[in-house]
Amino acid sequence: MSKKTGKAAQASGDKVKVLVVDDSQLMCRILEKILSGDPRFEVVGQALSGKEALRMLSETDCDVITLDVEMPEMNGLTALKHIMIKQPKPTLMVSAFTAEGAKVTFDALRYGAVDFFQKPSQEGGGDLEAQADVLRSRILRASRVQVGAARYLRLQRVAEVECAEAEAEGLGGVAVMATSTGGYASLLSVLPQMCRPPKGPLLISMGTPAAFLGAFVDYVNPFVPFPVERAGHESLLRPGHAYVLGSDEAPAIEQRGDGYYLLLGERTKDMGDEGGVDLLLFSASEHFGDKVLAVFLSGDGTEGLSGAKEVKRTGGRIQVQRPETCLCPELPRKVLDEVDGETLATGEIAHRLENWCGPEGGE
Repeated sequence: MSKKTGKAAQASGDKVKVLVVDDSQLMCRILEKILSGDPRFEVVGQALSGKEALRMLSETDCDVITLDVEMPEMNGLTALKHIMIKQPKPTLMVSAFTAEGAKVTFDALRYGAVDFFQKPSQEGGGDLEAQADVLRSRILRASRVQVGAARYLRLQRVAEVECAEAEAEGLGGVAVMATSTGGYASLLSVLPQMCRPPKGPLLISMGTPAAFLGAFVDYVNPFVPFPVERAGHESLLRPGHAYVLGSDEAPAIEQRGDGYYLLLGERTKDMGDEGGVDLLLFSASEHFGDKVLAVFLSGDGTEGLSGAKEVKRTGGRIQVQRPETCLCPELPRKVLDEVDGETLATGEIAHRLENWCGPEGGE
């Protein structure tokens, strides 16, 4: 009988089998306690090094791997390379997320890891149970990933292109790119394939905690030929600039004179069930109408779906990463099923973003 993948296990209601890899026995026990207390999970093994993990992987039927970054003998990044070559499994990197840890973690996402999370800790008054909920949620999402879509992404540093300050006035259009689970890999594929700045501003909504966005911006900037910025509370939108925000934020676009600003607020109850991506797409459609390009990359859930419908209603364009190339194709498929749109490879998306500034001046 063939072994079930994580996706098949979820569909059949079986437990998600997890292999925990960490050189700290204490952390292994903490992770096992977090997972074993939930009937949806089963910890099928613990490894204290990368080498031991590779040996256990050949002997253990697991759906998801949690992988420490720093370990003796063989670190997490090296182990991940072997895993993705020999026996690919959805893998979440465990990181303390220091400045150096962030770089290694994003390197791991380039090599095929599907997500990451900070090691559970009560330091600084951290809520251990809340952290445990996040971990369990991410492992569940990882179990549904198409790990066969993982590809090594080779990045090359590029020179940044100067963008004229005066071009902030009279925007011809705006592009919004949305992603969540598996989205880091998609973004690290799309953005470096852009050979020149976009003709309009590019707004990137990521389904990740806002605290991690700055680290991602620092990591990706050397590989992109235009400024990628962490969106501030009030950011003047300029052509040739990209602005990164979290889907848990409440964005809105506001016109002031001839310029447009991206405003970030906190979510309130009167916003209903709409996610940050939806709020952003509704606001973009209100101000730019048919000059909005909405791009959906790898992701799960339904956040962004109602916003996509609004973009379609107001005459904007919708483009979707080919589902078969997504680590998590759930959202792209829902957009295609319920809203329609053009399916493109990441290189084609990069080219369209370079040229988009609305129907009159873009593709």
